[in-house]
Amino acid sequence: MELPLNLGKTACEYLQDLKRNLEMAQHYAKEHDEKAQGRYVARYNLRAREKSFQIGDKVLILTPDSTSSKFFSRWVGPAVIKDKVSAHSYLVDMDGAVKHLHADKLRKYHINVEEISCDTISAGQINTKVNHCAIIHEEDQDFGDIGILNTPNPDRTELLPSQRNDMESFSSF
Repeated sequence: MELPLNLGKTACEYLQDLKRNLEMAQHYAKEHDEKAQGRYVARYNLRAREKSFQIGDKVLILTPDSTSSKFFSRWVGPAVIKDKVSAHSYLVDMDGAVKHLHADKLRKYHINVEEISCDTISAGQINTKVNHCAIIHEEDQDFGDIGILNTPNPDRTELLPSQRNDMESFSSF
């Protein structure tokens, strides 16, 4: 190894200085990397929610589309949680096929009703027409505080038999 000219040092002194400078640079890089990592974690945790599912829960599965972009992925399902492998890993049954999936690829399945027809509901001075509804469970935190409007039970004699069955299945929740 050739040393730069006119250093005024021996080769041993030059290498010791170089080693000391590299150690300082490594320490500086490690310190700043840890700070940056802490900022990334804090920013991620602002919106991240702990996901956990129970055996028998219905879930949706995030599946990639034919493109390589994550923006074209879609949620398919419902599927059923069959077993909990670890804290964030589940065996999920989708149409008879059991898959081992991470909780990040799962979302709770909420029953969504296409449309419920009803008379106009009066709530104070505001009249509201119900165009659709979904069932929100008490333990779901995604929606914040939701007010509940108590309405009288609809007269089921006006419903078709299939509509009565649907209403009875929804009232069991």
